[in-house]
Amino acid sequence: MSDQFAKNSLFLVLIVLGTFITSCEKVIDLDLNEENPKIVIEGAINKDSLVNTIMVRWTLNFDENTSYPAVSNAQVSIEDDQGNSEALTMTAPGIYQTSNFPGVENRTYTLKVTVDGKTYQASSRMPQQVPLDTIIMENFAFGPDPVYFPIAVRTDPAGINNYYRFDLFKNGDNVPGIYLQDDQFADGVQVLEPVFGGEYESGDTLGLNLLCIDGAVHKYFFTLEANTGGTGGATPANPESNFGLDALGYFSAQTIQHKTIIVP
Repeated sequence: MSDQFAKNSLFLVLIVLGTFITSCEKVIDLDLNEENPKIVIEGAINKDSLVNTIMVRWTLNFDENTSYPAVSNAQVSIEDDQGNSEALTMTAPGIYQTSNFPGVENRTYTLKVTVDGKTYQASSRMPQQVPLDTIIMENFAFGPDPVYFPIAVRTDPAGINNYYRFDLFKNGDNVPGIYLQDDQFADGVQVLEPVFGGEYESGDTLGLNLLCIDGAVHKYFFTLEANTGGTGGATPANPESNFGLDALGYFSAQTIQHKTIIVP
């Protein structure tokens, strides 16, 4: 066993222990009764993407089974800390998009949504993109047949708090769930931490998005995961939103990279 492999194995053990420790974070309870519907705002501005999407909806009562009611009368805008801004256009009920506003690393973006005279606001700083070097598959023998999980190999920048989120796809279909990592126990080293989702088998096509996000957005998804068991669930579960207590949801300035492989 090489010194580097042993070192990475030690970091993986520390990461697992850190995940157990941080899972004890307190979750905030929200009042979601019939008399107090809340705005749900979800969306992101992505690095180099001209078209970025924000969704605006109302919460539902617990006994309602329909889709979230779309908000079609919102005024939505995004601005950065360099003085650039754009008003978003509604392209479908509750769906608002930019047309020419690409995200740039290390800039802070502020989203403003005004509905019925009330303005909801959140800010997010786009982190530096951490390059996704490659994807390797790790075999975990949970039964008679081998099951594989992906490892998004990358070198974490030293001395910077880095937060990661993943989208997983299996044979073209999205794998439901919330998949998060950070560098609490892996600062400045090559990261070899598995993403436990999908249960891939030999011959499957794996698609993976690596998103670099800020700490507040990581906190949102962490608390959302704590309330939904990792399935994503309904947005109003009670995550800590960067909109504060006035609105549910999140706004993320993020980088995103995609790779696809065939599981060997």
